[in-house]
Amino acid sequence: MLLLFAFFGIKHFVGTIHGPPDEELKRNVHLELVDWHIVGLWVINSPCCWVRVANYNDVPIKNITIRYKTFGYRGEPLDVGTYTLSGAQASDYVVKPRSVKNFIEQYIGLVALESDMLSVELLSVERGPSGGH
Repeated sequence: MLLLFAFFGIKHFVGTIHGPPDEELKRNVHLELVDWHIVGLWVINSPCCWVRVANYNDVPIKNITIRYKTFGYRGEPLDVGTYTLSGAQASDYVVKPRSVKNFIEQYIGLVALESDMLSVELLSVERGPSGGH
């Protein structure tokens, strides 16, 4: 029971550090799906994406969350999911003020093998650290 309380306490504390998503910041961010392909062995399939994010804000942004949708050859909907862009280090997922950043090799989720088309949309962003790091 104490362990459960500690987990939720830490989760709440970390959530307050990052803060809630900011709609004002989101309005000044442009998301572009540059390229993608399916990676997998016909059992576990994931879109591997190259996503470009342009931050037109005067502050850095982080925790950029997207919604993806896949479609079959005839345009039939297949999968829907969300994904937060990531990098090898914490500074890799921060987009500095008034700059553009490429996020390559983003494995965004498990999808059907028949996925032939992919769309992405920006769901949320959060204010990044003051130095843009």
